[in-house]
Order: sequence, then C-alpha cells, then structure tokens
Amino acid sequence: MKRFKVGVVGLRFGQFLVRALAHLECAQLVAVADRNPNIAEGLDTYAARYGARAYRSSDEMFASETLDAVVIATAPTSRAEIIEQAAARGIAMFVEKPWASNPTHAAQLEDICRRHDAAVMLGFSFRFHPAIARLKQLMSDELGECWMLNGEYVFDYLPSANGWFWDPENGNGMFNENSCHLFDAVCYLMGKPVSLTAEAAQFVGRPAEEAAAISLKFESGAIAALTVGGYGANGHWDFPRIDITTEHGQARLRGRHHMWDSLTWAKRSGDTVSTFTQPPEILGTTRYTQAFTHFFECLSKGEQPRATIEDGMLSVAIADAVTRSARSGNKVMLDIA
Repeated sequence: MKRFKVGVVGLRFGQFLVRALAHLECAQLVAVADRNPNIAEGLDTYAARYGARAYRSSDEMFASETLDAVVIATAPTSRAEIIEQAAARGIAMFVEKPWASNPTHAAQLEDICRRHDAAVMLGFSFRFHPAIARLKQLMSDELGECWMLNGEYVFDYLPSANGWFWDPENGNGMFNENSCHLFDAVCYLMGKPVSLTAEAAQFVGRPAEEAAAISLKFESGAIAALTVGGYGANGHWDFPRIDITTEHGQARLRGRHHMWDSLTWAKRSGDTVSTFTQPPEILGTTRYTQAFTHFFECLSKGEQPRATIEDGMLSVAIADAVTRSARSGNKVMLDIA
C-alpha cells in the first residue's frame, strides 16, 4: 500500500489519533496544527517527536504542505473552515466524531463536502474493532438478523460546566459528543432507526442532560434499549457492552475502556458457547488502529470508506431526538433518508 502523507488538525483529543497514526506503516505523519495558545507553546517539540512539522493554524499547514489526507480533531464549531480548505484541495478527510453540533450544522458540512466531491470518513472507531466485525459477520451467517439489543455506554466522564462540550452550538452535550459512538455501533449492527423515546437525567448540575435511557425501533422491526451517560465509577473499566438477541441465537459484546475486547455467542439450537477475544489497547494498537487502516486501504483503492457522512448525520439526528424526546415526553420519529 502507498504511504500516505497525513496532517492532523486539533491536538487536544488529536494526540490520541497521532499515536495511532505513528504506528501505521501506510501513514506518514508530516504535519500537526493547533491554534490553541496553551498547546502552541510546546507544539514544535511535540511535532519533532514524531518527525513532523508544527503549524499554528490549518491555513498555514495546508498552504505549506502537500498532503494526501488530513485528520480533523477540532471541536465541531471550527470544522466548516477546515473542511472547506481540505475539500477544495482534494485532500481526503478523517473527521473525528461528532460530525456536527446539530442537524442544521450537519447539513451545512455535508453541503461543503458534496460541492467538492470530497472523500470523507467519520471517526467511529467502534464498528471497526475486530469483535464487532466478527459479530456483524455472524449476523449475516449463523446467528441471523437482530431482533433485540440492549446496550450501555456509561463511564466516568463529565466535563466542567464551562466549555465547548456542553455548548449547544459546539459539542452540544453528552449525547451528541460522546454517546454517538454507541449510536453508530448499534445502527451498524441493526440498520436504520425509525423512532425513538427517551428519558434523561441531570443530577450534578451540568448545563444539559448528563445521562439517558433510550428506546429505539428499527426499520426491520427490531428494537433496542440503550443507557448512556457520564455517571460511571472510575474503578469500573468494563465498558461499553452490548447484549443482542438474533433470529437464531444470542451474543454478548464486552469492552474495556472504550475498546471492545470480547464476544461470546451461542445458537438457540445448541448448548455450545463460542468466544472471540482481541488484545487490550496497547502502544502500537489503539482503539483507532483498525479505523485508520480501513481509511487508508480505501484511499489506496479509490473506494468510499465505511463510516460515511450519512452515518455522522444519523448519529447527530439520534442525539437531537434523544434530547427532544426527553424534554417533551413524546416519541420522536426519525425521518432520515
């Protein structure tokens, strides 16, 4: 595979993506950019550690570098300009979740990409972990289609009340910024959702709801119950989790600190339980390794990566529906093309 020249914009969370890129043979990290003055102070030293060049803005980076791809890991509110810059230059984009702050913003970013016929992949890493990939394969074979699912993504993470995470025009809260990982994984396994009902909680004084219990109905007739939020205890690292009932059996996905690490399944017609495990997240293999590998493989073949703009827009729509349902007490229909 060709070795792709890559830049990363946004190094608060982007530093985790840099670590994954640094251990991929198909990627050459050549540039990093961040305009945050607190980060910019040590940016040259940080970039040099990875053999890359440092820039204080995406404008400067795009003007100075010849890139094959860019990883955009900034907060949603600053993405339109960066996406426009990359798309106009024909640079493929790996965009960290969430895709946008709300459905209107999501459509605006989609329009930029469509106008330039941009190559875009969303940073939904869950669907590329080997345990989920194995479950997806089993559902198309011996286990059959999904009938019911119960999922949970609850851990110790509640940012301070001041900041971009809770800003309705930026991160837009727990469900949009964080729970979207589980939303995407569930839709990847179950298909298109058509309706949603939610109850939400707000116990510790953040600007918006901090957790929710959600019911989903899918186009296939399947149903799901999800629990998401930031009320977890730091000592419990066994998240996320999914229990799934299918046409021919059951399966259980278990994670450890944001990474799916085990799958067990059994057919209804027998007593045998099968197990699949993957190594824990270690240096050189992170929760983003498989997603990046897929991204660069698709670029090398000229194919559209999975985890598309449409998937990003769907997760934003679900997050928006969770909030609307919880606040109104009504079921929300998901009219998604």
